[in-house]
Amino acid sequence: MIKMFQLRAERIAEWSNNNPQPPVRVELHPTDRCNLKCRFCWQSSVDTIDTLHELPDVKLYEIVNEAASIGVKEWIISGGGEPLVRKKTTMDILKLIKKHHMWGQLTTNGVLFNKDDIQTVVDIGWDQIQFSIDSPDEKIHDYLRGLDGTFKKATENARVLSNVKERSGKKSTYLGFNTVLNRLNYKKLPEMIELCYDVGFQLVYFEPIYAGYVSKERLSLNNKEKEEMNTYIIEAIKTAKNLRINTNIQQFMKKQLIDKSNFENTVLRETEQHENAFLAAPCYQPWYLMGIKGSGLAGCCSTFEIGEKIHNKTLEEVWYGNVFNNIRKCMLSKQLPDYCSKCSVVVVMENKEIRKRLGQILENRKRNSFGLKFKKLVGLIK
Repeated sequence: MIKMFQLRAERIAEWSNNNPQPPVRVELHPTDRCNLKCRFCWQSSVDTIDTLHELPDVKLYEIVNEAASIGVKEWIISGGGEPLVRKKTTMDILKLIKKHHMWGQLTTNGVLFNKDDIQTVVDIGWDQIQFSIDSPDEKIHDYLRGLDGTFKKATENARVLSNVKERSGKKSTYLGFNTVLNRLNYKKLPEMIELCYDVGFQLVYFEPIYAGYVSKERLSLNNKEKEEMNTYIIEAIKTAKNLRINTNIQQFMKKQLIDKSNFENTVLRETEQHENAFLAAPCYQPWYLMGIKGSGLAGCCSTFEIGEKIHNKTLEEVWYGNVFNNIRKCMLSKQLPDYCSKCSVVVVMENKEIRKRLGQILENRKRNSFGLKFKKLVGLIK
C-alpha cells in the first residue's frame, strides 16, 4: 500500500509539472445488474437501471489491454451491481489483469461464487477479494441485503475460499469484509471482527453509509448513536489486535466521519493550510483514478456522476480529454461537484497520505532546482 501511495504522488507531481500521466488505478463495474436488493444501495433510489448500454466483452478486454500498455497498475472490479452476475466476462477480466501482472481487487456480495470460481481466483493469484458482509447476525445481514439466505451462502463461500487458499499454499490472496456502518450493526463491531477471524479472512473494511440513498427508512446513525458507537469502536480495535485482524474502524472515532453528511466541509478542511494549488487540491483521484460504470460512462473518481462514454473511444482519449481536464481544473479551484457528498472518509485519509508524499516530492524538487541554479551561478563566477 505504501508503494501505491508513493506512485500516485509521483504521478501527480508530474501533472503539477505540466507532464500528464496515465491513471494508476481503474475501477471497473462490469455490470449494474445485481442479484440482491440492498436497502442502502443507490439502486434503491432509482426506478430503472441502464443495462442496454453495457460495454461488450471485446471492449472490456480492449480496455484492460490498453491499460496495461500505458502503465495502469491497479484494478478494482466491483459495482454498480454484482460483478458475478456477469460471471464469465468478469472471470475473464480477472485472468487478463493477472496475465498483465497488474494488481487487482474484487468486491462481491459472495453469493454467486461456486467452487470452480474460487479455485480459479486462487490459481491465478488474484490479489484481494472483499465480501460484502454487513452484520455477524444472519437476520440483520439478510434484511439489509434484501434476500433471505445471503448470509449463509456468503459465509459458506468465505470459508471455502479461505480453505482453498490455505490448501494451495498461496498466501498472497488477501481476504476481507466490506461492511457498511448503519444503525442496525453499529453495536456489533467487535462481533464483525470475530466473524472475519472465524471464516479465515484478514480484514474488516468499514464504510460510512450514504444517507441520500435511503428513502424508506432510517439506516444512518443519529447523534446519540454516533456517540454510543465509540464504545464499540474501542472494543473492536482491541478485538482486532488480539485476533490479528486488520481494520480501518479507528478512522470513525470522530463522529462527523461516521456518515457522509456535510462531507464537503470535511474534505476542504484538509486543504486550508496549503498555498500550492496541487497541495491544496481537495481530492487527487482525478489525477490517478479512472472509474468505468456498467453503462460505459467513465469518470475520474470512485463516485462520479459526470463523465464521458467510453464505448467508441480509447482509455487514453477519455483520460486526457476535455471532460476529465475540466474536472481537474475545478478541483484545483476547489469547486467540488455535488457527487463528492457520496464519497468516503477512506478517500479523505488516502488524500492526506498522498498530500504528505506529494509535498515531500515537490520540496525535494525545489531543493534540487535551487542546488542546480547555485552550481550554475558558481560556474559563471569562476
